[in-house]
Amino acid sequence: MKFLIFIDRVYPKIMTFFLLLALPLSVISLYLYMNLPDIIPIQFGITLIPSNWGSKATIFIFPIVLLLVPTFMSKKTINSQEKSITGRIATEIIMLIVLAVILIMMIGAYYLYFKMI
Repeated sequence: MKFLIFIDRVYPKIMTFFLLLALPLSVISLYLYMNLPDIIPIQFGITLIPSNWGSKATIFIFPIVLLLVPTFMSKKTINSQEKSITGRIATEIIMLIVLAVILIMMIGAYYLYFKMI
């Protein structure tokens, strides 16, 4: 129970962290955009071999998602939609997991893009 209360208290701070993280990642995306070829791999298989190709503008999707998700899933928004404490904490945990997965995918993709330069 203490862990759930801890998550409920630190959730706004973690969301602020992701919002602030969107700025440097946007700068990195801009750098990559200027240096990558017009067509880049946008989907990778389990062996990290590209399985789909697309425009280099798709690298801006990650910073946009990291900006929008915390904005629309703030504690105030969750509290207005979910009345029970367990529902609010469950929503917060799910959002933190989603943002962590997005961040891990972004690090992997940017690593591969930097290898292309």
